[in-house]
Amino acid sequence: MLANSLKKLGQFLLRYGFAIAFIWLGLMKLKNSEADHLKQILSHSDLFRWMLKYITPYAFSQIIAFLQMAIGVAIAAKPVARRVSFWGGMAAAVILLISVSALFTSSYVWQAPYGFPELSKLGQSILKDVVLLGVALWCAGDSA
Repeated sequence: MLANSLKKLGQFLLRYGFAIAFIWLGLMKLKNSEADHLKQILSHSDLFRWMLKYITPYAFSQIIAFLQMAIGVAIAAKPVARRVSFWGGMAAAVILLISVSALFTSSYVWQAPYGFPELSKLGQSILKDVVLLGVALWCAGDSA
C-alpha cells in the first residue's frame, strides 16, 4: 500500500514537476540575460557555433522559450490528450539530448584550466539534463 502510494506520488511529481520546470525555464529564456548565457554556450560549442551567423542569440532564445513552454503544456496534457503528451515527451527528449551533447562538444563546460572531470557552472547545469532526459523518455513512454 505504502509502496504503491509512493510510486504514484513519484510519477505525479515526475510528470507535473517536469512540465512546470520546462514552462518555468522557457519563461526565463525570455529574458536578455538568458540570451547572453546562450550566446556563451553557442559560441563555445563546435556543434552549434555556426548558428550565430544566421540568428541572434536573443532570437534563438525566444524560439527555445516558446518551444519549451509548449512542450511543458503538452507533457501536462496527458489526462486529456495522451498523444499530445507523448509528443511533448519526445520533443523534450530531443532538446535535452542536444543539451547533453554540449558536455562532449563544448570546452565551456569544463573548469579552466583543470579540464575533465572538473565541470564549470554551465557544465554542472547541463549535467542535470542527463536525468531530465530520462524523465522526458519516461513521460513519452507513459503517454504512449
